[in-house]
Amino acid sequence: MKTSLQTLLCGLCLVLFISCGRSNASRITNILDKCAQISHRAAAYNGSPGGQANYIAAEFQKLDVSGCPADFRMAFEAHIFAWLQAAPALGNNNLITNIGEGIAAGMTEDPRFIGQAGGQAAYATQQINTTYYQLTQIAASHGARIPRSVAGE
Repeated sequence: MKTSLQTLLCGLCLVLFISCGRSNASRITNILDKCAQISHRAAAYNGSPGGQANYIAAEFQKLDVSGCPADFRMAFEAHIFAWLQAAPALGNNNLITNIGEGIAAGMTEDPRFIGQAGGQAAYATQQINTTYYQLTQIAASHGARIPRSVAGE
């Protein structure tokens, strides 16, 4: 009788553990699906890359991740922050800025002016990619499905 009760309790604990894992996985998958939709809308947005980054960050901030595990929430916040930080650099990397860099380099005879906006935009993009990779690794560790459109496949 005692062994049967122990087996039953172990089985119940296992079922609860598995169902909690699935719950986290489905919550995270739902968030990532919404992120994919937001990214598609941002790509269709006919504005500057800086405006798109601001849009993505603002829309991501509206998502309720309170039911997700703490490590995912923290990684998601870091990813949003990367988008917010990237917006000015992405917005500044444009033809007018590039011409201005060329003029400044020519007037001062200092080639270091050339490509500064592009370098800052590349660094900002790298930060977005780094936080995204960390986010998806955490999501996968919880059993979440990474949408193909977000994963770049």
